[in-house]
Amino acid sequence: MVMQIHSKAGDMSTILTPDDLVLAIDTATPVQSLAIVKGKAVLFEASIQSVTKEGPGLLSLVDAALKQCELRIEDIARFVVSRGPGAFTGLRVSMAMLKSMALTLDKPLYAASSLEAIAREALPSHEIVASCIDARRGELYVSFWGPKDGTVQAISDELLMKPADFAAYVAQMFPGQKLNCVGTAFPNYTAKLMDLCDNIICRPQNPRAAALARIILDRYPAEMPDIALESLEPRYIRMDDFVLPKPFDFNQPTQFRADHK
Repeated sequence: MVMQIHSKAGDMSTILTPDDLVLAIDTATPVQSLAIVKGKAVLFEASIQSVTKEGPGLLSLVDAALKQCELRIEDIARFVVSRGPGAFTGLRVSMAMLKSMALTLDKPLYAASSLEAIAREALPSHEIVASCIDARRGELYVSFWGPKDGTVQAISDELLMKPADFAAYVAQMFPGQKLNCVGTAFPNYTAKLMDLCDNIICRPQNPRAAALARIILDRYPAEMPDIALESLEPRYIRMDDFVLPKPFDFNQPTQFRADHK
Protein backbone atom coordinates (compact mmCIF):
# COMPACT_ATOMS: atom_id res chain seq x y z
CA MET A 1 0.00 0.00 0.00
CA VAL A 2 1.41 3.39 -0.98
CA MET A 3 0.20 6.93 -0.96
CA GLN A 4 1.60 9.75 -3.07
CA ILE A 5 1.70 13.06 -1.25
CA HIS A 6 2.38 16.23 -3.25
CA SER A 7 4.61 18.81 -1.70
CA LYS A 8 3.61 22.44 -1.24
CA ALA A 9 5.69 23.39 -4.24
CA GLY A 10 3.69 21.03 -6.41
CA ASP A 11 6.68 19.79 -8.38
CA MET A 12 7.80 17.02 -6.02
CA SER A 13 6.08 14.13 -4.28
CA THR A 14 6.69 11.81 -1.38
CA ILE A 15 5.56 8.18 -1.46
CA LEU A 16 4.83 6.77 1.99
CA THR A 17 5.08 3.02 2.57
CA PRO A 18 5.45 0.68 5.58
CA ASP A 19 9.10 0.19 4.53
CA ASP A 20 10.04 3.86 4.89
CA LEU A 21 13.24 5.01 6.49
CA VAL A 22 12.21 6.51 9.82
CA LEU A 23 14.24 8.57 12.27
CA ALA A 24 12.73 8.49 15.76
CA ILE A 25 13.75 10.27 18.96
CA ASP A 26 12.47 9.81 22.52
CA THR A 27 13.57 12.40 25.10
CA ALA A 28 10.74 11.93 27.60
CA THR A 29 13.04 10.46 30.28
CA PRO A 30 16.64 10.93 31.48
CA VAL A 31 17.68 8.05 29.20
CA GLN A 32 17.19 9.44 25.70
CA SER A 33 16.88 7.18 22.67
CA LEU A 34 17.40 7.60 18.94
CA ALA A 35 16.70 5.01 16.25
CA ILE A 36 16.74 4.70 12.48
CA VAL A 37 14.28 2.07 11.31
CA LYS A 38 13.45 0.67 7.89
CA GLY A 39 10.29 -1.42 7.93
CA LYS A 40 10.76 -4.09 10.60
CA ALA A 41 14.56 -3.69 10.66
CA VAL A 42 16.32 -1.46 13.19
CA LEU A 43 19.33 -0.05 11.34
CA PHE A 44 20.62 1.97 14.29
CA GLU A 45 19.61 2.50 17.89
CA ALA A 46 21.42 4.22 20.73
CA SER A 47 20.46 5.33 24.23
CA ILE A 48 22.31 8.00 26.19
CA GLN A 49 21.87 9.88 29.43
CA SER A 50 20.25 13.28 29.00
CA VAL A 51 22.55 15.58 27.10
CA THR A 52 24.25 18.34 29.06
CA LYS A 53 26.07 21.53 28.13
CA GLU A 54 29.32 19.60 28.43
CA GLY A 55 28.19 16.61 26.37
CA PRO A 56 27.17 16.03 22.75
CA GLY A 57 23.79 17.36 21.69
CA LEU A 58 20.91 15.68 19.90
CA LEU A 59 22.09 17.03 16.54
CA SER A 60 25.44 15.32 17.09
CA LEU A 61 23.67 12.06 17.84
CA VAL A 62 21.56 12.37 14.68
CA ASP A 63 24.69 13.05 12.64
CA ALA A 64 26.50 10.04 14.15
CA ALA A 65 23.52 7.76 13.47
CA LEU A 66 23.27 8.84 9.83
CA LYS A 67 27.00 8.35 9.29
CA GLN A 68 26.87 4.90 10.90
CA CYS A 69 24.10 3.90 8.45
CA GLU A 70 25.74 5.67 5.50
CA LEU A 71 22.66 7.82 5.04
CA ARG A 72 21.91 11.50 4.52
CA ILE A 73 19.17 13.34 6.36
CA GLU A 74 17.42 13.72 2.98
CA ASP A 75 17.06 9.89 2.85
CA ILE A 76 14.73 9.90 5.85
CA ALA A 77 11.09 9.61 4.74
CA ARG A 78 9.46 10.19 8.12
CA PHE A 79 10.34 11.69 11.49
CA VAL A 80 8.88 10.43 14.77
CA VAL A 81 9.10 12.13 18.16
CA SER A 82 7.84 11.33 21.63
CA ARG A 83 4.95 13.51 22.71
CA GLY A 84 5.48 12.46 26.33
CA PRO A 85 4.45 12.48 29.02
CA GLY A 86 7.80 13.16 30.61
CA ALA A 87 10.58 15.69 30.98
CA PHE A 88 9.26 19.05 29.80
CA THR A 89 12.52 20.49 28.52
CA GLY A 90 13.56 17.27 26.80
CA LEU A 91 10.23 16.96 25.01
CA ARG A 92 10.29 20.57 23.80
CA VAL A 93 13.88 20.36 22.54
CA SER A 94 13.42 17.18 20.50
CA MET A 95 10.06 18.27 19.10
CA ALA A 96 11.41 21.67 18.05
CA MET A 97 14.42 20.05 16.39
CA LEU A 98 12.39 17.49 14.43
CA LYS A 99 9.79 20.10 13.49
CA SER A 100 12.59 22.14 11.95
CA MET A 101 13.95 19.14 10.04
CA ALA A 102 10.52 18.06 8.81
CA LEU A 103 9.64 21.57 7.69
CA THR A 104 12.97 22.11 5.93
CA LEU A 105 12.85 18.76 4.11
CA ASP A 106 9.05 18.77 3.53
CA LYS A 107 8.71 15.41 5.30
CA PRO A 108 5.98 14.32 7.74
CA LEU A 109 6.49 14.41 11.51
CA TYR A 110 4.53 12.02 13.73
CA ALA A 111 4.25 11.87 17.53
CA ALA A 112 3.63 8.85 19.75
CA SER A 113 3.35 8.17 23.47
CA SER A 114 6.42 7.05 25.43
CA LEU A 115 4.09 5.13 27.75
CA GLU A 116 2.78 3.17 24.76
CA ALA A 117 6.35 2.53 23.57
CA ILE A 118 7.19 1.02 26.96
CA ALA A 119 4.04 -1.10 26.97
CA ARG A 120 4.61 -2.47 23.47
CA GLU A 121 8.08 -3.65 24.42
CA ALA A 122 6.93 -5.24 27.67
CA LEU A 123 3.51 -6.80 27.14
CA PRO A 124 3.19 -10.59 27.17
CA SER A 125 0.22 -11.89 25.23
CA HIS A 126 -1.95 -12.63 28.27
CA GLU A 127 -1.21 -10.00 30.92
CA ILE A 128 -1.99 -6.39 31.80
CA VAL A 129 0.84 -3.87 31.91
CA ALA A 130 1.07 -0.66 33.89
CA SER A 131 3.48 1.54 31.98
CA CYS A 132 5.07 3.94 34.47
CA ILE A 133 7.39 6.94 34.06
CA ASP A 134 8.87 8.74 37.06
CA ALA A 135 7.13 12.14 37.18
CA ARG A 136 9.17 13.22 40.23
CA ARG A 137 7.61 14.93 43.27
CA GLY A 138 6.63 11.46 44.47
CA GLU A 139 4.34 10.89 41.47
CA LEU A 140 4.17 8.67 38.40
CA TYR A 141 2.86 9.05 34.86
CA VAL A 142 0.87 5.85 34.32
CA SER A 143 -1.23 4.18 31.65
CA PHE A 144 -2.64 0.66 31.64
CA TRP A 145 -2.48 -1.63 28.61
CA GLY A 146 -3.90 -4.99 27.58
CA PRO A 147 -3.20 -7.40 24.72
CA LYS A 148 -5.14 -7.21 21.46
CA ASP A 149 -4.43 -8.95 18.13
CA GLY A 150 -0.74 -9.38 18.80
CA THR A 151 -0.20 -5.81 19.98
CA VAL A 152 -1.51 -3.60 22.80
CA GLN A 153 -4.51 -1.41 23.43
CA ALA A 154 -4.94 1.28 26.06
CA ILE A 155 -7.37 0.43 28.85
CA SER A 156 -6.93 3.76 30.64
CA ASP A 157 -6.02 7.34 29.87
CA GLU A 158 -2.54 8.66 30.67
CA LEU A 159 -2.69 9.51 34.37
CA LEU A 160 -0.64 11.35 36.99
CA MET A 161 -0.73 9.38 40.26
CA LYS A 162 0.79 9.17 43.70
CA PRO A 163 1.60 5.60 44.84
CA ALA A 164 -1.46 5.47 47.12
CA ASP A 165 -3.72 6.54 44.23
CA PHE A 166 -2.08 3.91 42.02
CA ALA A 167 -2.80 1.20 44.61
CA ALA A 168 -6.43 2.28 44.99
CA TYR A 169 -6.92 2.32 41.22
CA VAL A 170 -5.40 -1.15 40.79
CA ALA A 171 -7.50 -2.58 43.63
CA GLN A 172 -10.68 -1.21 42.05
CA MET A 173 -9.98 -1.93 38.37
CA PHE A 174 -7.88 -5.12 38.48
CA PRO A 175 -8.78 -7.02 41.67
CA GLY A 176 -6.84 -10.26 41.97
CA GLN A 177 -5.20 -9.89 38.56
CA LYS A 178 -1.46 -10.15 38.02
CA LEU A 179 -0.06 -6.81 36.92
CA ASN A 180 3.31 -6.09 35.32
CA CYS A 181 4.58 -2.61 36.18
CA VAL A 182 7.36 -1.50 33.84
CA GLY A 183 9.11 1.74 33.08
CA THR A 184 11.50 4.38 34.35
CA ALA A 185 9.66 4.64 37.70
CA PHE A 186 11.60 1.58 38.83
CA PRO A 187 13.51 0.76 40.93
CA ASN A 188 12.71 4.07 42.70
CA TYR A 189 9.06 3.17 43.31
CA THR A 190 9.36 -0.63 43.52
CA ALA A 191 9.35 -1.01 47.31
CA LYS A 192 6.62 1.57 47.87
CA LEU A 193 4.23 0.11 45.28
CA MET A 194 4.83 -3.50 46.31
CA ASP A 195 4.06 -2.54 49.92
CA LEU A 196 0.72 -1.13 48.74
CA CYS A 197 -0.19 -3.80 46.15
CA ASP A 198 0.09 -7.57 46.52
CA ASN A 199 -0.52 -8.49 42.87
CA ILE A 200 2.22 -6.59 41.00
CA ILE A 201 5.69 -7.22 39.62
CA CYS A 202 7.94 -4.20 38.97
CA ARG A 203 10.88 -3.92 36.62
CA PRO A 204 12.78 -1.03 35.05
CA GLN A 205 12.50 -0.30 31.35
CA ASN A 206 13.29 2.75 29.26
CA PRO A 207 11.20 3.85 26.27
CA ARG A 208 12.89 2.93 22.98
CA ALA A 209 12.84 5.15 19.93
CA ALA A 210 12.54 2.03 17.76
CA ALA A 211 9.25 1.22 19.50
CA LEU A 212 8.00 4.74 18.71
CA ALA A 213 8.83 4.18 15.05
CA ARG A 214 6.98 0.83 15.00
CA ILE A 215 3.89 2.43 16.54
CA ILE A 216 3.76 4.96 13.70
CA LEU A 217 4.50 2.47 10.90
CA ASP A 218 1.74 0.19 12.24
CA ARG A 219 -0.75 3.02 12.71
CA TYR A 220 0.04 4.97 9.55
CA PRO A 221 1.48 2.45 7.06
CA ALA A 222 1.00 4.86 4.14
CA GLU A 223 -0.82 7.83 5.64
CA MET A 224 0.17 11.33 6.64
CA PRO A 225 -0.11 12.40 10.32
CA ASP A 226 -3.50 13.29 11.79
CA ILE A 227 -2.07 16.45 13.36
CA ALA A 228 -0.59 19.26 11.30
CA LEU A 229 3.06 20.08 11.94
CA GLU A 230 2.33 23.55 13.32
CA SER A 231 -0.26 22.13 15.76
CA LEU A 232 1.91 19.35 17.15
CA GLU A 233 2.73 19.83 20.85
CA PRO A 234 4.00 17.64 23.70
CA ARG A 235 1.46 16.07 26.06
CA TYR A 236 1.59 17.97 29.34
CA ILE A 237 -0.31 16.16 32.09
CA ARG A 238 1.02 18.25 34.97
CA MET A 239 -0.05 21.58 33.52
CA ASP A 240 1.10 23.68 36.48
CA ASP A 241 4.68 23.03 35.32
CA PHE A 242 3.97 24.37 31.86
CA VAL A 243 4.02 28.18 31.88
CA LEU A 244 2.97 29.98 28.73
CA PRO A 245 4.98 33.07 27.83
CA LYS A 246 3.48 36.27 29.24
CA PRO A 247 2.07 38.35 26.37
CA PHE A 248 3.27 41.86 25.72
CA ASP A 249 1.06 44.60 27.05
CA PHE A 250 0.86 47.19 24.28
CA ASN A 251 -0.93 49.54 26.66
CA GLN A 252 2.35 50.05 28.51
CA PRO A 253 4.67 51.69 25.95
CA THR A 254 7.52 51.87 28.48
CA GLN A 255 8.05 48.13 27.80
CA PHE A 256 9.17 48.96 24.28
CA ARG A 257 11.89 50.97 22.68
CA ALA A 258 12.03 52.35 19.16
CA ASP A 259 15.36 53.64 17.89
CA HIS A 260 14.12 54.63 14.47
CA LYS A 261 12.23 57.81 13.65
